[in-house]
Amino acid sequence: MKEYILLYKSKLNNYYNLQKYPKSKLLDLNIFFSEDYSQSKIDIFTRELNLYNVTYVYNDFKNNMMYIGFGEWFIDEDIDGPSWDEYSSYVNEANSCKISVDNFIEFTKKWMALKSVLPPFAIMYRDDHDWVDCKGFDSKKDMELFVKNYKQEIIH
Repeated sequence: MKEYILLYKSKLNNYYNLQKYPKSKLLDLNIFFSEDYSQSKIDIFTRELNLYNVTYVYNDFKNNMMYIGFGEWFIDEDIDGPSWDEYSSYVNEANSCKISVDNFIEFTKKWMALKSVLPPFAIMYRDDHDWVDCKGFDSKKDMELFVKNYKQEIIH
């Protein structure tokens, strides 16, 4: 497992971080699904750049990749964000969650299925093959055990 974020279900049925300052760019993916995602937004796959309330989605059509990021400039007008024309050179793995289009489609199906059940805890993770996945849990202990066991499988 290259990276992960541990999540808990809020009273409003959104998932928020258990860790205070996670360093994973999966946080941007979680923010996108919590704040800006809608199944009716089909232009997410056809437009090079989509700007939402607090996130952006940049499509690299040549490489079949998507970059999903949180733009601080959306909530703080004193921070300068990239201009429309600058996004192609702005986005990268350091400031955005990079995910293939196929992975995004599969992840979305799994995340929506998880959200229909609303387990108390969930994890978003990137495996060693750069595939982003998610899983729900009934307890924090079960979720932490999943992480521990996953890491042990990789070591052996």
